[in-house]
Amino acid sequence: MAYTDFGHLSIDLTDKLGVTTSMPVYIEVDGTKTINAIVADATSLVTAVDSASDSLVGNVTLKLLLPVTRTGWKTVPNATAENERTGLFNFTQAVGPYKFGVDLPSIKDSLIANGKIDLTASAITTLINNLTVPFTTFEVVSTAIQAITALTDALITFRKHRKAESRRSIEVP
Repeated sequence: MAYTDFGHLSIDLTDKLGVTTSMPVYIEVDGTKTINAIVADATSLVTAVDSASDSLVGNVTLKLLLPVTRTGWKTVPNATAENERTGLFNFTQAVGPYKFGVDLPSIKDSLIANGKIDLTASAITTLINNLTVPFTTFEVVSTAIQAITALTDALITFRKHRKAESRRSIEVP
């Protein structure tokens, strides 16, 4: 068995007082296995935890570090990178009247024209297409587990990340 990918399984456990804590389990995953096989093995582990604990098992989260090829990606942030300046893209959902927003941290300066997001820029049209058209193996959905179907509007927003900024030891120009 070739363990090729690193992952993290987090099991939430709630006691009789309603206090919830998480139990982290670090794993290596055989990259040749299907998601269903990985979920089945994770379920077996969670069942063992449930049998050994008096607490109630709640949410279980599996995170995998993807072995992606970084060819063509940035190696350092651009000089204009600022995660507080975001591009908020609102989409319709397959079911229901509510919009669902996807927030893009540090939207590129070059994609902003006259104070608005340039929706005709190829980087933006590609992003929107990738968010709304199902892939072969997954589909992007809202928190209501509804497919996001069409862009309704986009705007520049600012999200405070003050905790991260307060941990800086120097001011970055």
